[in-house]
Amino acid sequence: MNPKSQALLEHLIVQGAIEMSGIDQFGEMTYSITDKLQEVHPELYIELRDEFEHNMFQMIDQGPKVMTWKIRTI
Repeated sequence: MNPKSQALLEHLIVQGAIEMSGIDQFGEMTYSITDKLQEVHPELYIELRDEFEHNMFQMIDQGPKVMTWKIRTI
Protein backbone atom coordinates (compact mmCIF):
# COMPACT_ATOMS: atom_id res chain seq x y z
CA MET A 1 0.00 0.00 0.00
CA ASN A 2 1.39 3.39 -0.89
CA PRO A 3 1.97 6.02 1.84
CA LYS A 4 -0.97 8.19 0.72
CA SER A 5 -3.41 5.25 0.90
CA GLN A 6 -1.98 4.18 4.26
CA ALA A 7 -2.42 7.71 5.65
CA LEU A 8 -6.03 7.85 4.42
CA LEU A 9 -6.75 4.44 5.95
CA GLU A 10 -5.33 5.51 9.30
CA HIS A 11 -7.26 8.80 9.17
CA LEU A 12 -10.55 6.99 8.50
CA ILE A 13 -9.92 4.58 11.38
CA VAL A 14 -9.12 7.40 13.81
CA GLN A 15 -12.25 9.28 12.70
CA GLY A 16 -14.41 6.19 13.24
CA ALA A 17 -15.41 6.06 9.56
CA ILE A 18 -14.12 2.51 9.13
CA GLU A 19 -13.39 -0.33 11.53
CA MET A 20 -11.11 -3.34 11.26
CA SER A 21 -13.35 -6.37 10.86
CA GLY A 22 -11.02 -9.32 10.33
CA ILE A 23 -8.50 -10.99 8.09
CA ASP A 24 -9.30 -12.56 4.72
CA GLN A 25 -8.05 -15.89 3.34
CA PHE A 26 -4.91 -14.16 1.96
CA GLY A 27 -3.91 -12.68 5.33
CA GLU A 28 -5.04 -9.16 4.40
CA MET A 29 -6.92 -6.98 6.88
CA THR A 30 -10.58 -6.39 6.07
CA TYR A 31 -12.56 -3.30 7.07
CA SER A 32 -16.18 -2.37 7.60
CA ILE A 33 -17.51 1.08 6.91
CA THR A 34 -19.59 2.94 9.48
CA ASP A 35 -22.30 5.55 9.00
CA LYS A 36 -19.71 8.18 9.85
CA LEU A 37 -17.89 7.61 6.53
CA GLN A 38 -20.60 9.63 4.79
CA GLU A 39 -19.65 12.66 6.92
CA VAL A 40 -15.87 12.16 6.99
CA HIS A 41 -15.27 11.31 3.31
CA PRO A 42 -18.47 11.68 1.24
CA GLU A 43 -16.74 10.96 -2.09
CA LEU A 44 -15.40 7.62 -0.87
CA TYR A 45 -18.78 6.78 0.64
CA ILE A 46 -20.52 7.37 -2.70
CA GLU A 47 -17.87 5.36 -4.57
CA LEU A 48 -18.20 2.39 -2.21
CA ARG A 49 -22.00 2.58 -2.21
CA ASP A 50 -22.10 2.64 -6.01
CA GLU A 51 -19.70 -0.31 -6.24
CA PHE A 52 -21.78 -2.27 -3.73
CA GLU A 53 -25.01 -1.57 -5.62
CA HIS A 54 -23.40 -2.52 -8.93
CA ASN A 55 -22.23 -5.86 -7.51
CA MET A 56 -25.62 -6.56 -5.95
CA PHE A 57 -27.43 -5.86 -9.23
CA GLN A 58 -25.03 -8.18 -11.07
CA MET A 59 -25.80 -10.96 -8.59
CA ILE A 60 -29.54 -10.35 -8.88
CA ASP A 61 -29.37 -10.38 -12.69
CA GLN A 62 -27.53 -13.72 -12.66
CA GLY A 63 -30.16 -15.27 -10.44
CA PRO A 64 -29.63 -18.22 -8.16
CA LYS A 65 -27.39 -20.95 -9.54
CA VAL A 66 -28.06 -23.55 -6.88
CA MET A 67 -30.26 -23.30 -3.86
CA THR A 68 -30.26 -25.78 -1.02
CA TRP A 69 -33.10 -25.77 1.44
CA LYS A 70 -33.22 -27.28 4.89
CA ILE A 71 -36.69 -27.86 6.18
CA ARG A 72 -36.96 -28.45 9.88
CA THR A 73 -40.03 -30.00 11.33
CA ILE A 74 -41.07 -29.10 14.82
